[in-house]
Amino acid sequence: MTFSIIVPVHNGEKYIDDMMDPIIAQLDQDIDLEVLFVENGSTDNSAKICDEYARSYPFIKAFHYGPIGAYSARREGIKNAKGQWLIFVDVDDCITDAALSKIERAIVQNRRNAPALDMVLYNAAYLDDKEKRKFSFPLEEGKIYKGDDKRIFYEIMCKNDSLNALWNKCITRELALSAISVNEQDKLNHGEDLLQTAAFIDKAKEIVYVDEILYYYRRNNEGLTAGYHPDYITHQERAWEAFADYSEKWVGDCFNSYINARKSLTCTIAVINIIYSNVPLSEIKEKLKWLMDQKFYNEFAELDLPAWAPEEDVYVHKLQKASDPYLRLMMSATKRRLKTRIKRILKHGL
Repeated sequence: MTFSIIVPVHNGEKYIDDMMDPIIAQLDQDIDLEVLFVENGSTDNSAKICDEYARSYPFIKAFHYGPIGAYSARREGIKNAKGQWLIFVDVDDCITDAALSKIERAIVQNRRNAPALDMVLYNAAYLDDKEKRKFSFPLEEGKIYKGDDKRIFYEIMCKNDSLNALWNKCITRELALSAISVNEQDKLNHGEDLLQTAAFIDKAKEIVYVDEILYYYRRNNEGLTAGYHPDYITHQERAWEAFADYSEKWVGDCFNSYINARKSLTCTIAVINIIYSNVPLSEIKEKLKWLMDQKFYNEFAELDLPAWAPEEDVYVHKLQKASDPYLRLMMSATKRRLKTRIKRILKHGL
């Protein structure tokens, strides 16, 4: 079997059909594949839909776990996969109609000169803007990156998050199994992409870049990604601690300023997740005070953000650095809630 497509599924009932349509459309291209739904603790009809697909198509398998999170779900998918090459798709996204054949072509063509090729990287676009590349990678089309040439990947991993996602990479099953043996005991629901990708990049022998849009990403999917999660900052802290071992091995302390800026952004995202969540204001006060007492927050929250930080994050970061940050942040939370309430009244009436 050539490809195993691993799909973590958690409360994705609205998206499964759209995600599967381009995969099913490629069955007539004589591509050998399997799809592994790794359903983990859904409270909607996702589990039922996954089972229905598995009954309808022999190349689809459905696995069910409790709420183990995307990190562990992908690991379980890797362990159960039978394909030589693994592709990762988030349930609310999708691959392009020609993705599988183009990835297969890249593997066949490049393995002539790179017999140890174990990763294919490709570009992506937003679902609502399919012609514009999401990433501007400083990479050469078709070049085999190995040995010292892999340093460019290490630098990207340290400087920004453009390589973090697993969904724009196709890797060998051998590489995946080797990588997930690292930090096997660490179960993360946040910061997991950084850690998993770092392990893959670290252990990859040869990487090739395909400068084509082969994946469509759903922008700002609040239904699956937004909101306050109590373990966000603690999981992120553990991920950054583990990533420090990789960065030290790769580049020493050359890019610590970039990494620290990204840690500062992590703190700001944690604040945003709290103050703009839908929990009661009394709970926002409690969680914000708790966050601002954390060692990780106090060490990195007021450092400069990355130059590429989103506008909303920059605004909130300024509040964090104000003379009375707790008061300013709570005022912003209250103001946002009031605006939301007024919009709801204007739209639906009392």
